[in-house]
Amino acid sequence: MRKIIFTIAMLSILAAPAFAQQDPDDPGMQDSLIFWCPNDHVDSLNSYQFRFLNIYAVTDDSVMYVHLPLELNAPGGGIIVANVEFLPPFNCDDGYDTVIVNQGCISTMGIADGSVECPPLFTDSLRQLIAIARIIIAPNTPSQLVVFDTCYDDRNGSVAFSDELGEIEITPAIQRAYLSIGSVGIGTYEPIPDALSISQNYPNPFNAATTIEFSLPSELNVELVIYDILGRNVRTLVSGRLEAGAHDVTWDSVDNTGEGTPSGVYFYILRAGDQVMTKKMILIK
Repeated sequence: MRKIIFTIAMLSILAAPAFAQQDPDDPGMQDSLIFWCPNDHVDSLNSYQFRFLNIYAVTDDSVMYVHLPLELNAPGGGIIVANVEFLPPFNCDDGYDTVIVNQGCISTMGIADGSVECPPLFTDSLRQLIAIARIIIAPNTPSQLVVFDTCYDDRNGSVAFSDELGEIEITPAIQRAYLSIGSVGIGTYEPIPDALSISQNYPNPFNAATTIEFSLPSELNVELVIYDILGRNVRTLVSGRLEAGAHDVTWDSVDNTGEGTPSGVYFYILRAGDQVMTKKMILIK
């Protein structure tokens, strides 16, 4: 087993990825979604309050379709996401979006029709506000730190962008947002880690989807690749430059071509700068 892991690690170092989850003709900046609460602290709650979560996109690809499954982790309860609304010109009146509530998340889809009034989403690697989520906070909600993140929607999959032809699915990097309630203090971002780390995927074993978390001590060029037991590149989840801090990516058990993968043992390899880390996971269908 150690020999297999070593062989796969060497393959990841020597071989260029067969699929980068961006336009292969334009493998530039990692496309990303950035969440931010403009008012990220609530002091007291005697009545219902509302907050807004701004959702920014950064793309260097033309994006026609955005799937955004949004969830919040509120350990003390009392908080819900009321709705998510895409903003023009990306998802104008000629576009399409819907909200699906399941698995404790709101799954929203936005589609550009390619017209002058509703063009593809292209930010030229700059930050652009594309959607706003409305947050409702109930009276007497306990003190807590709320985390806004993406999730896996078993009807539509993970967060994704798609190109103009619908041929390339792009998995954007995600920057979570935080909202502090009461006495937990105003802590918007997690501390920067001291060293590179990667966690065991969860759940593991898994059936349909699993999440991989990793932390970067500084801004680095990063590749996160899934390999099968024979050392073949099954899926490239991340390929690009990421900022320091905590990151997580969901693998929906499909390969680089969009086909489902069989049950078995897989390895995920993180390459960041000159460091390589490997872990094993098990897919059961």
